[in-house]
Amino acid sequence: MFGTSREIRPYLARQILKATLYGSWLFGLFPFTVDSGKRICQLRRSRCLILYGLVANYFLVFILIRLAFEFKKQKLEAFRRNYVLEIINILIALINILSAILIHFMNFWGSRQIEQICNELLTLEYQDFKDVNKRICPNFSCFLIQKCLSKVGQLISFFTLIYAIPGNEYPFYLVLLSCLMGVSLNLNTIHYHVGVLLIYRYIWLINGQLKDLVSYLKLNPGADSSRLHIFLSLYNRLLGLYEKLVNAYQYQVTLLITSQLAGNIVVIYFLIVYGISMRTFSIFLVVFPHSLLINIWDFWLFVVVCELTEKAGDETAVILKIFSDLEHRDDRLETSVNEFAWLCSHRKFRFQLCGLFSINYKMGFKMIVTTFLYLVYLVQFDYMNLSA
Repeated sequence: MFGTSREIRPYLARQILKATLYGSWLFGLFPFTVDSGKRICQLRRSRCLILYGLVANYFLVFILIRLAFEFKKQKLEAFRRNYVLEIINILIALINILSAILIHFMNFWGSRQIEQICNELLTLEYQDFKDVNKRICPNFSCFLIQKCLSKVGQLISFFTLIYAIPGNEYPFYLVLLSCLMGVSLNLNTIHYHVGVLLIYRYIWLINGQLKDLVSYLKLNPGADSSRLHIFLSLYNRLLGLYEKLVNAYQYQVTLLITSQLAGNIVVIYFLIVYGISMRTFSIFLVVFPHSLLINIWDFWLFVVVCELTEKAGDETAVILKIFSDLEHRDDRLETSVNEFAWLCSHRKFRFQLCGLFSINYKMGFKMIVTTFLYLVYLVQFDYMNLSA
């Protein structure tokens, strides 16, 4: 997929994609089998895999809920010291459980749409972009590796938080089951992340081909320009594919972002209770800001990938303006340029959560600021208890 380059980043990206695929099959999150009988490999939904995924994931959620009720009597010293912290922690746990139930349901409910998306991506990869796949897109490998590292960092932070908090006596199997549920949910996020990166990569390839074409036409004004119409068709297909991807994952992503940003609040509140109220000065307190930074990094990667794809689409419109400066343009070229420019101006690569607002740098910054504002409101509400 990424050419014959011996650079380490493309190699790591390939291994991450393989690990994501096999991990998704293992957790029952990718209920498809490969139909290799056709000229281009295609995916088919498997009822057995769908049933396996539903039973495995919901059984895991059920076991976690049951174990949580068994160990609910064990209270941390921080909860005895601050009742508000305990309520917040319970609310965050309920949000995570509810998110897990809804995400797994929507994942399998929309499996037919995901099947169509994956088959379209396979067609683009092995048919339409087959001749230009040797070109390596640096951002694709870079952000895929960063996403994997952020997820590994979240798992490490989770284990460290559990065992670094004084008085925490949760058994190892409960922590392990919680970790497995986290991995299952994070794989859903990586699916969307990979899909957006692949679409970005195809736009990047189209932009590169458009630059090569306009340079060639400048040197050879009478050359064949029919490839521009092919790029127009591919660009239109990518727009439709991106819209399908957003519709398939928008609710899952919304739930994961909500639970992640809410988790940041409880992490900081733990730090405030231990550091200010209980005056516990220990090296383990470093775990809380570390976990916060990892969560913000992971969230910001999602924002960056959406922004990157949006800017790649805007760059296409800028490249098309260069075609307007060409001399001796024929009618066919001018028609294709006008159609392409109209498409770029009326349809854009925008990720909108539930159709309400677009995800970009500006909105991502607002979400992070809103998280800290909620924390300030909680501190003001519980100020007397914190300072006592």
